[in-house]
Amino acid sequence: MGLSAVGQCYNNSTYIRKGCQFLLSKQLRNGGWGESHLSSTTKAYTNLDGEKSHIVNTAWAMLALMKAGQLFFDVQAERNPSPLHKAARLIMSMQLGNGDFPQEEMIGSFLKNGPLCYMAYRNIFPIWALGEYHRLVLCTH
Repeated sequence: MGLSAVGQCYNNSTYIRKGCQFLLSKQLRNGGWGESHLSSTTKAYTNLDGEKSHIVNTAWAMLALMKAGQLFFDVQAERNPSPLHKAARLIMSMQLGNGDFPQEEMIGSFLKNGPLCYMAYRNIFPIWALGEYHRLVLCTH
């Protein structure tokens, strides 16, 4: 969002393009993303055990890709909304009957080795990502 605020986007920023490529390379088969808090210690992207997706990581990746403008319909073949569709379906499938989302593994890290749990993230970020998905992807095409 910071680069976007100063006019950077997928079309004019190598950094944003590389970031999008990185995120897309980490998307799991089920459409989600799931980074372990251990990435802070190893300084390398580390999937959750069993390559499990995490609802908050999935929402964050969706928000980043949408903000970058990478996944909008357009004539460039490498720009494809399919990863967003898969991620949105996954998030929707994880919603509980009462409207909440499940509490999953720790996603934050304190001083590189202390996992943190932000309880509200499980409901804030998925709803935000689905709202942006509806507004930026579904309603514009």
